[in-house]
Amino acid sequence: MTDRAWLRGLPGTENWRKILPVREGWGADEKYEIYTHTGEHLFLRASSDACTKQKYGEFAFVQRCQGIGFVTPKTIACGMHHGRVYQLLSWIEGELLSREIIGMPESEQYRFGQEAGRALAAMHSVMLEPSELAETDGLVQRRKRTILNYMSSRHRMAGDDSVLIFIAEHVTQPKRIVGLHGDFHLGNLVLTPDGNLAVIDFDRRCVGDRWQDFQRAQAFSVPHSTAFVNGQLHGYFRGDPPDEFWEAFAYETAYGTIEQILWAIPFGENMIGKMQENYVRAMRDFRGFLPCEPPAWYEPI
Repeated sequence: MTDRAWLRGLPGTENWRKILPVREGWGADEKYEIYTHTGEHLFLRASSDACTKQKYGEFAFVQRCQGIGFVTPKTIACGMHHGRVYQLLSWIEGELLSREIIGMPESEQYRFGQEAGRALAAMHSVMLEPSELAETDGLVQRRKRTILNYMSSRHRMAGDDSVLIFIAEHVTQPKRIVGLHGDFHLGNLVLTPDGNLAVIDFDRRCVGDRWQDFQRAQAFSVPHSTAFVNGQLHGYFRGDPPDEFWEAFAYETAYGTIEQILWAIPFGENMIGKMQENYVRAMRDFRGFLPCEPPAWYEPI
């Protein structure tokens, strides 16, 4: 099947009046914006059936995140159709916060950061099913493979030996296990028309250490607004983070920088260069990751 042929016979399609492809984002999923004859605005995401377990887990997690104090897409349907696993969700109206935050007063950027931090804390309070705890099995081995793949790549950063040693010394099983968004940053937050913040794009949802969900803040939120990220930290912890957070944050950031360089390889030299710039920025902000202190942009309450 090619193009949209697989959509034929999908439950509910008889009520669809317009289907538009969604090309934003970097994942492999097919995504569509849908308008129905009855006035609904929907979002359809489809993946290979090889991702069935992951996608059912993602859908269930979004369901559990509803009604706990922040806006998420409403879950409508999840199933299999012509070799694909699909999710049908409500469309979140509004604009990406990464665009809207430009030009905002810093006090507003900080306020939205606080709101985002509280939303992330609420998400991390969602109970996991016992079977989901097994998702952390093999995490140490996966991260060690990532380190080895980076070390053998031609995209290593100059003088990275100390960073790799730091990462290797901190690779352990997660201690504070929760369900993670997996890609929590300004680009996956929407400012709704009524001024609320909504969390979208749970396609990297996983189970791991709760502080792992701050990994993308350094790479993808700090370049837009350090005021926002300060607010996110203060909102999440209801004040300054505890001392032990900073070592975990430094480790997750350091690991994230090399993982993102590898992730960028299929997208070409331009994207690789952007991820290498993230590495350089993180090295500067975290002072080479030793000692494990708050990054240079952090402002305590």
